[in-house]
Amino acid sequence: MKWMLKLQERISGLAPWDAQKITDEWFRAHFEYAADVVHQWMDGVLDMRTARFLNFGCGDGITDLSLVLRHGATAIHGVDIRREYAKLPRIAREQLGMARLPSALTFETIRPGASLAGKRALVDGIMSWSTFEHVQRDQLAPILADLHACLRPGGYFFLQIEPLFYSPYGSHLRRYDEVPWHHLLASEDELWQVIQNHDGPIDAAEVDFGFADFGVDGYKRFVFKEYQALNRLTADELVAFAQEAGFRLERQERRNVEREIPALLLESYPREWVLNNEIMLLLRKE
Repeated sequence: MKWMLKLQERISGLAPWDAQKITDEWFRAHFEYAADVVHQWMDGVLDMRTARFLNFGCGDGITDLSLVLRHGATAIHGVDIRREYAKLPRIAREQLGMARLPSALTFETIRPGASLAGKRALVDGIMSWSTFEHVQRDQLAPILADLHACLRPGGYFFLQIEPLFYSPYGSHLRRYDEVPWHHLLASEDELWQVIQNHDGPIDAAEVDFGFADFGVDGYKRFVFKEYQALNRLTADELVAFAQEAGFRLERQERRNVEREIPALLLESYPREWVLNNEIMLLLRKE
């Protein structure tokens, strides 16, 4: 029970952990890089040690675990439509030698589009890492409005998307296809054929802990369906949706790639779209 775990932590502290044990590159990227970015954006405006956080689209919870262990967060509630976070106790044991998760972490499975407002106390901060490109377009406005209602006045929301759809690898298929902008130049049938024909290792940093659940062929089908469901948001659209939901834009950073753009693309898409790979926003509720 949670109260027993909290009591144990008061007496003996958090379970020991050792980052030197990390061998998985997906884990390393989310435990180190992703958590550090969230901390850099949020720590200047909120006290990580006292703030209550909501992670919308928490995935496997690795970033949340790191924010507790490495950056002092004491209350993070992660929500997701999948239960990848259920693997976290095993992952933490294998990658950190950690016997139990911190009591600061709680997780919840939600239905797509389900309202969160009013079900828990208002939070001080919300974070979302590479999630909003997967939200159905007609759900963007209501979900952002709902998250606005979950945040206390004066609270902050860090929102990141990478890669954006029109960027070189915005298909999220780079595990199998290294041709930049291929999703904008080829048909779906041609893309699927490339994925089907792929035979060989996948970049270790791109293999999440759900891979084993699907198997090689099942994972190919899964990521292709994810590609087909992408909402194709641009950075400008994301900012507009957030502001329409009532958030004030405090800070933004757009990261572009440096590549020669095929002439054919520029006939159909603005240069900014095809070069803009990532957007990071810091939003505030008045």
